[in-house]
Amino acid sequence: MFDNFRFDFLKKKDPQFLQDSPLKMIAIEADKWIDMYGTVENATKNTIEIKVPLITQYLANNLVPITQDKELDVFYLEISKDKNIRLFNFTSQISDIQVAEKLIIITKPSKYKDKSFGEAKKIMDNYDFEVEIEMEYNAVGVPHTQKGKTYRIFNNGISMFTSIPIPPKTLIEVSLKIPYIEYIEIKKEKFTAVVVESKQIEKKKFETILNYEKIEDRLKNLLLEYSLLNQKI
Repeated sequence: MFDNFRFDFLKKKDPQFLQDSPLKMIAIEADKWIDMYGTVENATKNTIEIKVPLITQYLANNLVPITQDKELDVFYLEISKDKNIRLFNFTSQISDIQVAEKLIIITKPSKYKDKSFGEAKKIMDNYDFEVEIEMEYNAVGVPHTQKGKTYRIFNNGISMFTSIPIPPKTLIEVSLKIPYIEYIEIKKEKFTAVVVESKQIEKKKFETILNYEKIEDRLKNLLLEYSLLNQKI
């Protein structure tokens, strides 16, 4: 009885490759690499089908050839039915590329490393991660949009690098470019945030800290999800 319990317990630790769960696939060539992002479309006994919105961009890169049999270092984030979050890391290979369907099919791992972050609800209450996400932003009421990247993501806001300080209390509109979500789908889902501080890091470089003013739960969840996906094991 105990042996059966132990077997079941160990089996539950294996990644389930749940549909829509995000992955980061790193392809390396000599001293160059490219990060590719997607979500699980389907999983079979031996393969995982990955939906990759930016597949044409990745295939056109000049750093690393993305071809069949290319070895990948994969990070996969999974939220289990009991709402616990785990990050898995394993080596895989590309078994097929279907450009029209925006699919990269990779082999399932025989072994992996994993890291548990605990319950999603507890993480949402208090977190602070360094993570880079492409974004567009503008002051509310000002049509001119600027591009930037986040520096940190925390439970009640974000920080970003700017070339000039932004006055405190300025209300900012932000749209995100999370690479495994079709940008056209998420561009309308802007959130607003208020500037708390712009502190100088170096010449013409400021860390501008924003607290959320209005943000949908979906976007907050995506920010946390992407941040966790890009942590190290």
